[in-house]
Amino acid sequence: MSRRLPPLTALRAFEAAARLGGVSKAADELNVTHAAISHQIRALEDWFGLALFDRAGRTIRPTATGRRLLASVSTALDTIAGAVDEICQDASQRVLTVSSAPSVAYRLLVPKLAAFTALEPDVEVHLHHSVALSNFTTDGVDIALRFGRGDWPGTVTKKLMPGYAQPLASPILLEREGIPLSDLPLSPERIAQLPLHHEDTTIFWRTWFDAAGAGGTRFRRGAVYYDAATILNVAVAGQAAVLARPALALDELNNGMLVPLSDVRIDEDAGYFLVYPREKASDSLVLAFDAWVMSELAQFDAGGTFSESALAP
Repeated sequence: MSRRLPPLTALRAFEAAARLGGVSKAADELNVTHAAISHQIRALEDWFGLALFDRAGRTIRPTATGRRLLASVSTALDTIAGAVDEICQDASQRVLTVSSAPSVAYRLLVPKLAAFTALEPDVEVHLHHSVALSNFTTDGVDIALRFGRGDWPGTVTKKLMPGYAQPLASPILLEREGIPLSDLPLSPERIAQLPLHHEDTTIFWRTWFDAAGAGGTRFRRGAVYYDAATILNVAVAGQAAVLARPALALDELNNGMLVPLSDVRIDEDAGYFLVYPREKASDSLVLAFDAWVMSELAQFDAGGTFSESALAP
């Protein structure tokens, strides 16, 4: 059904004059002449065949009909203005889609993401949690944090931190086992007496004991957790010593909730990388996130160990 409406320009002029109580004030608000407002009001009154204002000299007041019309027109214009503001805001809002495994996202990105949004307030970051590698073509992902060797074809890759694994435990566990912190680092034989949990079957305690020169050592096998964040929570709770990646435990190592049990580590030809497709190498938003991540998350020195500043109390 078609709408029967008077000229919208006339309605806008009427609403401004009625709301502000004068033709001159309406002309100033709408940035037109006094005569233009008067002409539009007259045209609207002719369209209705009714007087919308009582006039006394230069003073105008809405009639009862005018007041009725004013209420509806003001509400409608407010609704339109609100919709326009939302659309303009959405149009100016830039979206950056970042993909990361849940453990990396919660451990590395989420605690620091407010700093990026403060630098780029018009950017809305969409964080996708996935253990699958982004293909950057059909999944809408702009940039990703990945664990691997950094050899993904067609991408720009920048190493953030190494991915070696090291024995970690909570002082709670050590106290329960009667081990003072002054005894650290521990020998492989002493570590073998602790309850030992690990993250997955690719980083196994047997591999670590071999690296420590204690192959064949019998140890207390523990649970296997297939999530890096979970294994660190297990360690913080004092349930077991864990073989985990210190890169994801910076906060716990900084505040003493976890401590390294040994300097021996399992070195891997892998690490944490910032990755994005080459075709986005000139995208200003991707480059801004790249610069911010490299500044915020590069916590290691060139030798692949924690820098002193990274573990400073």
